[in-house]
Amino acid sequence: MSVAEMNIYPVGSTPEFDIDGEHHTKYEDYSVHRYGDFVFQKSTSKNMNKLWSHFHSKQNYPEFYIGIAKKMAICKCPKTGVEEWYNAERCLSVQQPAIGSTITVNDKIKDKVYCRDFVFMGWAKTPVHEWTMQNGRTLQLEQKFVDGLLPQDRRYLRMKA
Repeated sequence: MSVAEMNIYPVGSTPEFDIDGEHHTKYEDYSVHRYGDFVFQKSTSKNMNKLWSHFHSKQNYPEFYIGIAKKMAICKCPKTGVEEWYNAERCLSVQQPAIGSTITVNDKIKDKVYCRDFVFMGWAKTPVHEWTMQNGRTLQLEQKFVDGLLPQDRRYLRMKA
């Protein structure tokens, strides 16, 4: 996959301004943003705008769409109490855990496997879509959030419209 440089320019209140030695006007179209094979365009969808903001702030972008998880486990860290979700098919050591039991999660990130113990809290009730991110982690979005995306937003995320 080729990586293209991403430039985001603010549209100023003055008619002209310079950024990095380049001359720009406030009328230029900055609605298209590229990252590798992905093209992000300014959206009217609040959900896509939230995603774009998250991607840019973390400098972590989706590499490819995995699909909908068959079973998503809701787990809680026993030390911090933070809730995390894991694809049962890929990560859980036990396929039918009891609620409140301790389970081992084997999370593979960029060819390294990390094992941690969590308290199993239950199964996600709605479908969850997954993407592999540039840093090797997985982005998970509930169906309700995905339903708020416009057809062009789904295409940018490589989902079928």
